[in-house]
Amino acid sequence: MIAHRDWLAGLAPAAFTVTLASSALFVSANAASAPPPFEIVKGSWSGGGNITLDKGKSEKLSCKGYYTSSGGGQKLGVALRCAGETNKFELRSHLNYDEGKVSGTWEERTFNASGNTSGHLKPGHMNLDFRGGVAGRMSVDFSESSQSIAITINTDGVAVVGAKISLRRI
Repeated sequence: MIAHRDWLAGLAPAAFTVTLASSALFVSANAASAPPPFEIVKGSWSGGGNITLDKGKSEKLSCKGYYTSSGGGQKLGVALRCAGETNKFELRSHLNYDEGKVSGTWEERTFNASGNTSGHLKPGHMNLDFRGGVAGRMSVDFSESSQSIAITINTDGVAVVGAKISLRRI
């Protein structure tokens, strides 16, 4: 059986990166005609997928997120609640967009964990690195109404080693 804290320690940053991905995804190739990046994603999202645990096991995951935009669409506030088969958690993040780059902070409120993230965004695809209690990488393919997210956690000794998640606007 996986310890509650170990499972969450790996899952919280993964879910944060899901939130971050869904928050920064819609920059057009033609910036002059594109709306500000975070204005487009504000609102509600929902989805699910699978988390890959160490030793090859997996668990289903369902999530609901709500995003608010400020700073003319260059800043984003994120609230994400997720539930797995054995745990649930709540993440908050504050993100910034500047000329193709995304950076920000995250906090998992249940266990008081936090960290930073940074990466690059181009039309239809984003790559991010995250760090804090755990470290990893995320790749996101997206359209205006859906997202496909792949997460790899590089920290040894955590129960969650990756995730594949799909989100849709609700």
